[in-house]
Amino acid sequence: MKINPNVFRNYDIRGVVDKDLDAEKVEAIGKGYGTFLRRRKIRHAVVGCDCRLTSPAYKTAMIKGLRSVGINIIDLGMIMTQMMYYAQYRYQTNGGVMITASHNPANYNGMKLAIGYSQTTGPEEVREIKKIIDEENYFQSDKEGGCEEKNVTKDYQEDVLKRIVLKKKFKVVVDSGCGTTGMYIPKIFKKAGCEVIGKNIKVDGSFPVGTPDPTAKKVVDRVAKIVLKRKADLGIAFDGDGDRIGLVDEKGDILWNDVLVAIFAKEILERFPSSKIIYNTLCSQIVREVIRKNGGIPIMWKTGHSFIKAKVAEENAAFGGELSGHFFFADNAYGHDDGTYASLRIMEYLGEKNQTLSQLYESFPKYISSPEIKIGCPDEKKAGVIADLSIKFKKDFPDVEITDKSVIPDDDGIRADFSDGMMIFRYSQNGPYITIKFEAKDQAKYDERKKYVRNLLKTYPEMIWEDELCVNLESLD
Repeated sequence: MKINPNVFRNYDIRGVVDKDLDAEKVEAIGKGYGTFLRRRKIRHAVVGCDCRLTSPAYKTAMIKGLRSVGINIIDLGMIMTQMMYYAQYRYQTNGGVMITASHNPANYNGMKLAIGYSQTTGPEEVREIKKIIDEENYFQSDKEGGCEEKNVTKDYQEDVLKRIVLKKKFKVVVDSGCGTTGMYIPKIFKKAGCEVIGKNIKVDGSFPVGTPDPTAKKVVDRVAKIVLKRKADLGIAFDGDGDRIGLVDEKGDILWNDVLVAIFAKEILERFPSSKIIYNTLCSQIVREVIRKNGGIPIMWKTGHSFIKAKVAEENAAFGGELSGHFFFADNAYGHDDGTYASLRIMEYLGEKNQTLSQLYESFPKYISSPEIKIGCPDEKKAGVIADLSIKFKKDFPDVEITDKSVIPDDDGIRADFSDGMMIFRYSQNGPYITIKFEAKDQAKYDERKKYVRNLLKTYPEMIWEDELCVNLESLD
């Protein structure tokens, strides 16, 4: 089976619908992943999907492929990604598939593939699955796997709520962006004792209000307006499959998720002093400073939910988080990214401290910080752009602290840490685009770094400045 090799990314499988992926190709991926499982003597898997228009058909094709190599399936229906992870524990299976393209535009789809409880594929596993498919070297089963449907909603909800106690009734704005979370989050928050103000909670896989990406300023800006109008305690935007969030405080100010990483780190370190905290290379210097100030051990690692999740487990860290809004709690949860739990966890901490969200981080170091900026760049060219850019970058800043693949093995970008902020360029692992972030202590230096970033990127004709994958480009104006 010939499949565009670019869909096999470093941890997920992701591509354009009807171009890179269709039902036949997804079935082949199911056979390849099923063979991968059978080689490890795994015979069972849970399978779920998000609300994208092609997801139900892709789920059917994936199940067909898995069953053909003898994998027994539990079909979870339309769920959030964290519910697939939870179902692995509930039904005791190492195998698991979530059909989703997360925060990508509506014409994308893909899948996350489990390699154990709460763990998903990394580069080596993805390459192995691709090789199986390329060679059509599928496991020959003398019996087709079975399939049964299970509704994990009630069990998942009860499991989350037993871990959280809210000391006050929060008024919270929930914006699902018409994604899958509209089916679940408002009900769970209400059961937790919240007053919920729903926005875009009607599920529509065509995403009529735009891509559900909680790192996009236009998404959290619309949440902020409702927070102010309704005098809510906080506002939360979710991505399409529910494992990531974006946050707005009671004043309508946006908290980029590296600030939330710092908040969670502080909360963890109050109870577990000297703990290791994992964060990704895109995070502000705020994170490192807050961790150190509160007696923790900061460990910066490469970007990607699979990489951070694995690093949390490897280091026996208490917590890990990413700028993108993936948070991994290893103290009172399973260690995988769960936007439901992360949202309730911040409300629980606010209740314990009897503070507003803005009060919770007012003592943190202050930086003027860009959001996560995404600019289109073809898959076959993005790594080369970053490699060339890195040479210029090191020449322009010879005396700063540099983090790249010489520091973090197989890192996908280059980061410079100045005495008053940071700057990073990296290529995405799950889409044809490049990601940038920069910050400074004062406006003049921030504007200088913004100009540097814009002018440098404009020298590369490979960059696509008008693309459906572009996010927060206005931050370079």
